[in-house]
Amino acid sequence: MLVLFNYAYKFSHFCKILTILSLICSFSSAPVGAKELMEMSLEELMGLKVTSAAKAPTSLLKTSAAIYVITQEDIRRSGANSIPELLKMVPGVNVAQLDSNRWAISARGFNGQFANKLLVMVDGRSVYTPFFSGVLWDVQDLVLAEIERIEVVRGPGASLWGANAVNGIINIITRSAEETIGTEITAWVGTEERAGLSLMQGAGIGSGSYLRLTAKGFARDDSQLDGMDADDDMSMGRVGFRWDYFGSQFTGKATGGFYQGQNSANFDLVSHEGEYHHPLNDDTNMFGGHLLTSWSRQFSDKSNLIFQFYFDYSHREEAVYEEDLQVLDFEFQHNYDLSLGHKLTWGGNLRTYFDDTTAHSHLSIDPANDRYDSYSFFIQDDYPLLKNVTLTLGSKFEHNDFTGWESQPNGRLLWEVSDSLSVWGAVSRAVRTPARYEETGQIVVALYPPGHELNPTAIPAIYNFRGSDDFKAEELTAYECGVRSLLDKKISIDFSIFFNDYRKLRTGPDPESTIIVDEHGAYIELVGIANNALEGETYGLEAALEWQLTDDWKLVGSYSYMEMDFNFAGQLEAFLNSFYARHQGSLQSRLNLPYNIETDLWLTYTDEIVIQDQPEIWDLSLRIGWQPTPQWQLELVGQNLLHDHKKQLTSEIITVVSSEIERGVFLRGHYKF
Repeated sequence: MLVLFNYAYKFSHFCKILTILSLICSFSSAPVGAKELMEMSLEELMGLKVTSAAKAPTSLLKTSAAIYVITQEDIRRSGANSIPELLKMVPGVNVAQLDSNRWAISARGFNGQFANKLLVMVDGRSVYTPFFSGVLWDVQDLVLAEIERIEVVRGPGASLWGANAVNGIINIITRSAEETIGTEITAWVGTEERAGLSLMQGAGIGSGSYLRLTAKGFARDDSQLDGMDADDDMSMGRVGFRWDYFGSQFTGKATGGFYQGQNSANFDLVSHEGEYHHPLNDDTNMFGGHLLTSWSRQFSDKSNLIFQFYFDYSHREEAVYEEDLQVLDFEFQHNYDLSLGHKLTWGGNLRTYFDDTTAHSHLSIDPANDRYDSYSFFIQDDYPLLKNVTLTLGSKFEHNDFTGWESQPNGRLLWEVSDSLSVWGAVSRAVRTPARYEETGQIVVALYPPGHELNPTAIPAIYNFRGSDDFKAEELTAYECGVRSLLDKKISIDFSIFFNDYRKLRTGPDPESTIIVDEHGAYIELVGIANNALEGETYGLEAALEWQLTDDWKLVGSYSYMEMDFNFAGQLEAFLNSFYARHQGSLQSRLNLPYNIETDLWLTYTDEIVIQDQPEIWDLSLRIGWQPTPQWQLELVGQNLLHDHKKQLTSEIITVVSSEIERGVFLRGHYKF
């Protein structure tokens, strides 16, 4: 398909010199005559309408949830070249890169490549994969210029969005085609971000009708493994469209896209033969596409109805498994303002999955072909108890083929103390429904050589996790409260605390052991049957701050702290469930210099991950932007500048090998006409 640029231009020495010079400039005194590029004031940001927390447009200041919004300006000034990189600025969100193309992303702990408590959507379309109840981040790669904002809710959103919106929601919202009329071209070349090109073309095509076409292709370089190239490069291409219609009675949109790509990854195929570990480098081939349409009818100032339908298809083939997945989804929602100030939101959803899975090494699944359905009904009411105090009550009632009916209630209270200060609190219940392999599959999780502390015998032991029909939904009861305030026209703060009580979490203690002898020798097969025996609590706080020091200098910071209190049955159980950093921090300096030059520094900190012996990570990114004309913008971006190469996280599954992420520099140009 569309895969552009297969070689890199090496210019790292030149970029390092410019990086040092720009670092000095960034800490210089406030500039004189720099142009005004802070697109939204802090007051405008507080009034920004968000939809992820209440499923209806609500200003940020009036939202009773821990929500963070990544705006177009945040995207542009970050220097990021992918969606996972952008999420590093969100407090409470754990982001780690496993190799050149794989990411581990979660909210409020439980991180890992196969993290399963986070709901991710693109324009209302869930990109969740039921195979492991998570997200394949290597294929979530939009044209960044078409993103309007990314809304990130930390904490449960299951009462509106359903199962798997347990620890958070990431909702990626693209821009209306009406807002992107014209042509935009972005191209980049660099050391790690080897090369790429994206195109976006928008036009009006009739009365109230607009169309946008997009295309993107890129190639990414290897990371490092054991002092050598990891051979985990990636190339991908995608095309897409968005159509918007604005009529007198109806508004509608349709989106569609197709992607195809290939990446390489390293695997450790363990066995009881020889040295027990057998490295394998294998290509992952992937392609897929979707079609979505959504229509809204405004009956009156008090009533509107929304219908949405989408179809999604994906194919993925790698060393461990091959899967074809089809998703059909239909949803409707009615918003109605009742008497006495009640605002009622209700609706329903029907979703069907069809999968065809071929298990390869270290994995088995039966049956190979399956269909599973879920259907749900939700209702929520916002009611003003007092003039400035609003009570929200609601619940989602959802049926799935694994555990039957699940209810997920929610209660929230919002106190609008003033036009610039709000206080909120919430109590919510959420569930994570079983993944496909947790019911009907088996996967190799670990190998213990002879003499290991978990295997005192003279022969190796291989631990397998096996699914069970008796596996139930995981449960969370969450208690949250927060404060959101515009202290003055130059400083805004957002602070929240939480206590999460987990029950029926996945584990597999007391494995059954069998000694097996074949032509290669003897080994112990340990089989842990999936059950719901794990429980415990997490608690912490999250804070975000924006400070407009001068018209040309802005600081954006975030901090999060979390603790986990679980009584793990053993080392393996702890390893599979406790990937989190106690402290995380992010600080961005956005400075406008004369002659339309921007310098942006982004410092991040991730505390050690104790269970992995993963040390703390300090990192720095630098972006220098220059806009010589209104049509042109050039950027020089340096990433991971504080180290040559460093591992960020080890996968929770022994089969997947993590590598070391290298320092990178790239040059990016943007032209709009």
